[in-house]
Amino acid sequence: MAYECIVVPYDGSDHAQSALAAACGIAKGHDTKVHVVNVVPINIFPEVASTDPAAVVSPSYVTQKTYSELFDDTLLQIHQEMMGTIGNTFDELKEDQVTYEVIAHPSAVEGIIDYASDHNCDLIVMGRRGLGALRGLLGSVSYGVIRATKIPVLTVK
Repeated sequence: MAYECIVVPYDGSDHAQSALAAACGIAKGHDTKVHVVNVVPINIFPEVASTDPAAVVSPSYVTQKTYSELFDDTLLQIHQEMMGTIGNTFDELKEDQVTYEVIAHPSAVEGIIDYASDHNCDLIVMGRRGLGALRGLLGSVSYGVIRATKIPVLTVK
């Protein structure tokens, strides 16, 4: 069975790198779309203290425009770091087969599920730490995704 659309949650870990390789293997030789998505906490909001003092209107607030620019810059920086760590993993696929995105969401689990659903993905390929069932019950992201979605999930150690 060839999948049409795969989402690969990516956090830069070795386990996520293994998931990328698995997704590439599944998509190779097919027209399967692969979405690599880094879900960052919604509270990734940049710290006002670390901004250019000229951009801050007051010590207690920033303008919407400045804040939006700071937020966009933060997501762009994370995207660039992600692209640097992914390297040439998908060189065997056509360029238009792979999409790389960074999204902010309050929950990593729900962010992955929402993204997969919004993009009509029919498979989620994600890394897992392999710490056993007890650890999974305590809140592992891969375990949370498996429990909360109807989309097939392939976990890669």
